[in-house]
Amino acid sequence: MSSKILKYCILFIAIFLWLQAYSPLIYKSTGLFPDDYRYGDLYRLSYLPDFKEKATKCPTLKKDIAKQNVHLFIIGDSFTEAERVSQNDFDVTNYSYIHWAKQADIQLDTNKKNILILETVERTFKEHFSQKAENFKTERTISKGVQPQKSWKQTLRDNSTEWLKYIFPKGIEERLEHTLFNYDFFLKFRELKATLNHHVFGRIEHKVVLSKNEKSLFYFEEADSTNEYSAFYPISQEEIDRFVLNINETRNAYLKAGFDEVYLSVIPNKISILSPDLGNYNRLIERIQSDKRVQTPIIDTYADFRKSPDKIYLKSDTHWSCAGRDIWLEKVNKILKKPTE
Repeated sequence: MSSKILKYCILFIAIFLWLQAYSPLIYKSTGLFPDDYRYGDLYRLSYLPDFKEKATKCPTLKKDIAKQNVHLFIIGDSFTEAERVSQNDFDVTNYSYIHWAKQADIQLDTNKKNILILETVERTFKEHFSQKAENFKTERTISKGVQPQKSWKQTLRDNSTEWLKYIFPKGIEERLEHTLFNYDFFLKFRELKATLNHHVFGRIEHKVVLSKNEKSLFYFEEADSTNEYSAFYPISQEEIDRFVLNINETRNAYLKAGFDEVYLSVIPNKISILSPDLGNYNRLIERIQSDKRVQTPIIDTYADFRKSPDKIYLKSDTHWSCAGRDIWLEKVNKILKKPTE
């Protein structure tokens, strides 16, 4: 009888572990597993103890304020996700955020000033503006056409491998690994191994790279000059021309759809501010922001970040610190108060 109970217990544990690895929602909602990003995304990759820093939530920039009659929309990336930026940080009555990877149908309130910010980290700028951005679909731009229905045979053919995504969703192996070995007790062993590899064998995790003085840590893809996401990957003038065209077309399309203004904000890569000497920096941000053909108003943080580089980014993470975030928020709130021209 005891062996049968043991078998069922093992089966239950195995099913539970698979379920939480299968679903990020289950993984986060149970409260049984430590957050694998609690010490930063760069520490999570490297396990170098010198870059272990507990993540903290930044205080709300604005508390008791008279809200502007503004509806702020942001198409953004991880820098403006909910855990880093919220409506309480802006002088607005309404706030809508969508990630670059998603789309949403919206209806603009003509009684409000509707402002759109295109926020992108430098690393993914080229991906986002290789074409005109169309993440928000306003009521005027939603297609009224009826799409023809596919036959069940065509649907089956088009989705013949779709079921694999449900059985083996993206990130399942990674979540399972972090479920089993992400407690602080196990992190000590990972740190010991990383320290030994670094100081004895001169090696670190291949997904990260150290600055020349070894005081800063970066994503390797930001430093690898052969990677198109890198700050050191060559960018031709022809590419710049295409980016400028798509930025302007995006702005014009959203103005036509009913927005009062559209702004562009390119957040510099951590490596671009702290270690541009690790390669031949392509100066993407400067080339875009100084291009007189760009009709879209710029929210410039590059110049401000360079003035106090050591304070702008988290030590253990690729994202900005509270100081860097507040510089950006102050600039955004300043433009929200400007009268529409």
